[in-house]
Amino acid sequence: MNSLQAASRKITSIGIFAAAIVCALAASAAAQNVLATIPIPTASAGQIGANPALNRIYAGGGPTAGSSLTVIDGSAFTVITTISSSAGVSADMKQDNFWDGTGTAGNVNVYAGANNTQISSISVGSCPAAVAFDCSKRRMWVASQCGTGNDPVWVFNADTMTKIGSAITPSGTISTPPVANPDTGKLYVTSGGVSREINGSNFAVTTTNFGTVLALDSNTNKLFATSGNNLQIILGHSDSVVKTITLSYTPAAIGVNNALAHVYLLNSAGGSIDVYHENTGKLLSTISLPSGNQPGSIAVDSVRGRIVVDVFNTGSNSWSVMVIEDQSTMRKCGFAGSCDY
Repeated sequence: MNSLQAASRKITSIGIFAAAIVCALAASAAAQNVLATIPIPTASAGQIGANPALNRIYAGGGPTAGSSLTVIDGSAFTVITTISSSAGVSADMKQDNFWDGTGTAGNVNVYAGANNTQISSISVGSCPAAVAFDCSKRRMWVASQCGTGNDPVWVFNADTMTKIGSAITPSGTISTPPVANPDTGKLYVTSGGVSREINGSNFAVTTTNFGTVLALDSNTNKLFATSGNNLQIILGHSDSVVKTITLSYTPAAIGVNNALAHVYLLNSAGGSIDVYHENTGKLLSTISLPSGNQPGSIAVDSVRGRIVVDVFNTGSNSWSVMVIEDQSTMRKCGFAGSCDY
């Protein structure tokens, strides 16, 4: 070996050693950090949305009178504005618009994400209160909390901001936000305590063979549902349950990071968030929230590795949005985003 080869090998070894030190140091750092806690009105607690492109967080109210929508800057962690008479929220990631219902006012409203100004209002009646976006078919689905068929569902063209067809009636009270599957065009909704799906072509309603769908990974077309104290992982193309995980609680909500394959289960009574791997079904970690905080709903910014949850503090009897950084498997070899050299 000549002197140049020896020097090159030595430099390479030093580089590898240094990289290993960096990765080891990273592994010793906190994997999950609460980046911010932003107070919101009680009326804005209900459905959470996020737009990673604009770095905006939307705390949409629930299906109650007087609900509101609070827009938060995801960089400064400050409230930009609060919109009254608003229920539910979902962001159109292509147009950067966000949509909400107005409850008993009977309208579905569309706002420009750049400046939060209203650009459309569509009258539907029937207390629109929760919104789900299909990024492939460019549709917004809106579930109601009153009206024909005891909580009908509406579908809209996200580009023209117009209704498609008439009200769809799954038949029963809708208590959780529906989930749209852009791969199949279906909408999953639990009404009257029964899990149902709405066909994306003819809007026919059928009963599923699994529980309440609370989230999906649109990259892998996997659905995540709860059936009692069980988490079900479902293949979206076949509606087949491929894994059932027994829990000690029923999750209040579920979120998915499709870059890390993390599934987040909100344990309200336990004041924590369980992190599962969507492929193995293995529990990776548990995020314990500060004392007295109960998580209610969730959105995930997969670009930044952040979890956004609205939490109720039992001590102060108030709501806030908590932004949590999750790097738990970024710091482990063999996982997406980890230190591989």
